[in-house]
Amino acid sequence: MEREQEIRKLVNVLHRMTRTAARVQWMGAGEHEARFAVSQFNKILARLIELDPNLKGVFDSLPEETPLTVVAMAARQVVSYYEDEVKSEHRHKDWGGPHVFGVGVGRGCGPVDFNLEDIGNWIRDRLSEVQQHERERRAEGKHCG
Repeated sequence: MEREQEIRKLVNVLHRMTRTAARVQWMGAGEHEARFAVSQFNKILARLIELDPNLKGVFDSLPEETPLTVVAMAARQVVSYYEDEVKSEHRHKDWGGPHVFGVGVGRGCGPVDFNLEDIGNWIRDRLSEVQQHERERRAEGKHCG
């Protein structure tokens, strides 16, 4: 497989890992899920270092007991290392309309970054806040209405 193509594929897996890890953690993941994610992250990082020796010393393998949120953060950092290369490729493709892979088209303004994952994270944060307020309200014995 061509080196650049393999790097793109591995970065894509890491990107999906960040989204999956965030969702699974939000739903109450166990240690089995975290250990699997750590193992996969370390394998992908090792392969990326083989393909791109510049990564050596920039990113470290994760210990087996690393929590899922840290795995997601580490994967996101590696993805961000390659983000300019990956985004620029999506911008140059002709999708026949508004771009969908992280890039939207503004009304006559050219490309506009649009990250659906950030919107999802914002929604999860707001739902978490609402749930916390509801738990606090119930603990205080307050009733609606």
